[in-house]
Amino acid sequence: MHASTPQELTMIRKIALPACWSGIGTLTLKFGFMLAVSTGASAALIENMTIANPKATALGNAVTADPPGIDSIHYNPAGLARVKGREGLFKLSVVSFTFGAEFGSYHPLAQAEIDKWGLDETDPVENSVSETDTPILKVPFIGGRTEWPLPVVIVPTGGAAVNTPGTNYTWGTAVFAPFAAGYQRDDDDPGIYMGKELGLTRLTYFAPTIGFKLNDEWSLGVGVHFSYMGMSALTDLRLMLLPLGIINTALDLLEDDSDCLGGAFEFCGNSISPFESAILMDVDVETGLSVSATFGALWEPEPWFTWGFVYQTEAANHMKGSYRFSYSQDWQNLFASINQELGPVTRLLGLPTGIPEQTGDATVNLKYPSHFATGISVQVTPRWKVNLDAKWTDWEVWDGFLIEFDNPFELGGLGSLIVPEYVTKTSLIIPRHYESVWNIAMGVEYQYSDRLALRAGWEPRKSSVPDDKLDVLLPMGEADLYAVGFGYKFSHDMEIDFTLGYFISQNDIPAGTSTNSNDMTQPTSAWYNPYTGLDIKTETSAILLESSFTWQF
Repeated sequence: MHASTPQELTMIRKIALPACWSGIGTLTLKFGFMLAVSTGASAALIENMTIANPKATALGNAVTADPPGIDSIHYNPAGLARVKGREGLFKLSVVSFTFGAEFGSYHPLAQAEIDKWGLDETDPVENSVSETDTPILKVPFIGGRTEWPLPVVIVPTGGAAVNTPGTNYTWGTAVFAPFAAGYQRDDDDPGIYMGKELGLTRLTYFAPTIGFKLNDEWSLGVGVHFSYMGMSALTDLRLMLLPLGIINTALDLLEDDSDCLGGAFEFCGNSISPFESAILMDVDVETGLSVSATFGALWEPEPWFTWGFVYQTEAANHMKGSYRFSYSQDWQNLFASINQELGPVTRLLGLPTGIPEQTGDATVNLKYPSHFATGISVQVTPRWKVNLDAKWTDWEVWDGFLIEFDNPFELGGLGSLIVPEYVTKTSLIIPRHYESVWNIAMGVEYQYSDRLALRAGWEPRKSSVPDDKLDVLLPMGEADLYAVGFGYKFSHDMEIDFTLGYFISQNDIPAGTSTNSNDMTQPTSAWYNPYTGLDIKTETSAILLESSFTWQF
């Protein structure tokens, strides 16, 4: 390997700064993107959907002033004071999710830049459809992702509470999932560049809670929740297509200086197609201890009116695990030839060297945001009851996340030259810029008889993910949850509840409008945009079947 001449140093700077920085540098951030966004998007948009309490779901989750028995532990711990004697709860939920995306044609500006490359291949993603309903789970303390053997996910949970006769307080604990989601896409699905396999789980396994009945009007409650949190993801990565103008300009500048450089990002006869996978990334992180607290109150000044509030504190999550980058043969050949041609300059600038694979340990620190809700429950007539809630979750704390590696990773050196405020050789900070928003929820209950209660609810969900951050990883933005259900009392100490819910989220992401998926305007943006210049429409739907059995023991 020969020593670098001033001409070679100038050439590699021209390649690294305008071409590689914009095209490859964004890939250095994909690892953190997958960790942060996957968790963020799912949590921000499926709040309360996986608690699986049929009464709460049937009332559109508007139960802050009408908390459902033992699951008051989550919705409002003051409601636990209403439980008398010794009570058990068993829940069984059946959930089916479908994640879909429709990709359109390239924006004229994007197509013009593609034409400048002289590529004779077409992007298989253009004018294609992505869809999956194959469930994947992140099972606690089992490495990787677990494929669910059925087309729907069936999850049993439950809890128990005890009130000693003659006392004004009730103790309880429960097991529930504040959020859980996962899917698997086929190898030829166009969505694999933002999630081939994805499993997310937050599971509260121990939630000691106490509810006090202070007097005829006031009840208070407090609980501590011990939770597991884990994320596992596998995805293909490809080079962003834009800003091809900058890359094309770099190629024009280098054309007269090198006998080794060709078109379409080619060096010494080797090239990487922007339409194919360049890297396969696998990441698996988890923590068994994430602690939060919940406080709540109920005020019942009249038999027909109740007001309630609940506050759930944020929780710190220090997740540890592993990562693996597997580089395509084209990637290896290209950067090996650059390394061979330009010698130590590649290492000086932190360029990839063409290794086939890199593995190691990763640590992710993020906050599970705090949540506040307040609501009323009004017994309008002896048979009709109306619930109304207003809710706020502090997703604004997800301004950025820190991901740390045990050793320098191959792409970190390059990324640190592009965005040093976000990237070092052993860490990433991923900006998210989510929003804290208010949502409403409403539900009605009709007491058909002494034994049978009929319920219906609607929850229009504003998205905590801004329009310019929408993507395909978990394709959800603003959404609606509709539900109907019933409760039936067999006796004073035995009751069943059942609910059918439908969730729908549809979003339009015109080309160039999202910095997380199809941006066309930021050459050195930290975002990964595998669908640069493409129009995208997404749809996520879910069918929820929830049942519970409550009994005195």
